[in-house]
Amino acid sequence: MAEVRTADGAFVYVEGWRWFFRESGEGEPVVLLHGIPTSSFLWRKVLPVLARERRVIAPDLLGFGRSDKPRHGAETVAQLAERLSALLDRLRVERCALVGHDFGVLVAAALVERWPDRVTHLVVTNTSFRIERWRGGSLSPLQLLRIPVLGEIALALARPWMLAAALRRYLNDQSVLDRAMLARYWEPFELGYRRTLIRSMRVPPFSADDLARWRATLVERGRGGLPLLLAWGARDPQFGVDEARELASAIPGARFLSFQQASHFLPEERPRALGRVIAVFLERPAALPGLV
Repeated sequence: MAEVRTADGAFVYVEGWRWFFRESGEGEPVVLLHGIPTSSFLWRKVLPVLARERRVIAPDLLGFGRSDKPRHGAETVAQLAERLSALLDRLRVERCALVGHDFGVLVAAALVERWPDRVTHLVVTNTSFRIERWRGGSLSPLQLLRIPVLGEIALALARPWMLAAALRRYLNDQSVLDRAMLARYWEPFELGYRRTLIRSMRVPPFSADDLARWRATLVERGRGGLPLLLAWGARDPQFGVDEARELASAIPGARFLSFQQASHFLPEERPRALGRVIAVFLERPAALPGLV
């Protein structure tokens, strides 16, 4: 089935699933992967910076954004990586640079593990390979979602202002969260994302062993020559910059850059600066600093 273009992206069917993706530019491909609870909308301001020199693709992962939502809810990270590989085949992308944020980094790492030759460069932003950092505190409202019936009621009663309150905790610059931005981040909740979220809380899409293996994969591939950049919002309360430094120190030649005035949602707070850094990294990795 042919692609269906919209004002800000396109829909395409792959193996029976409908994907939404944003695309711009020409040249060597770069694929931008969002995290939880976001979508390709996260990359809207980074994408045009990179598209000056490259073909840039930002998909809504299956279960997120405007892409289809499986009836059973969230898929595992390994399944998402497999489906992403099929999407790249459909878009005629044989090899690409991968840029991941949050959960998107895990999908990227799983793809690197299974199809290492498909990835030319890897950019990692604000994530973790420690299971405890994904579980959240015992007082987090998300813990309600683990409880049958109560979780469904809680999500049914959720409103945009609640999402705004959650997002603000992970933004150093509160001004970026305006009504238009909130409306776009709330949109997936009206398109079936509630099912994905509740499933991921009850049946985690990855394990501690998965995280350890993917981290080891990145270290192995980085030491083997895969160019790796860690770009971090230093004020992230969930995924601390300490882990980024630790990973960078394990990989000779890894590039490391900390944005001191940004928090978790680095692509929202410093999109143009992040885009320029990634562009330099893709062209000449050694031009960026390593771990000091």
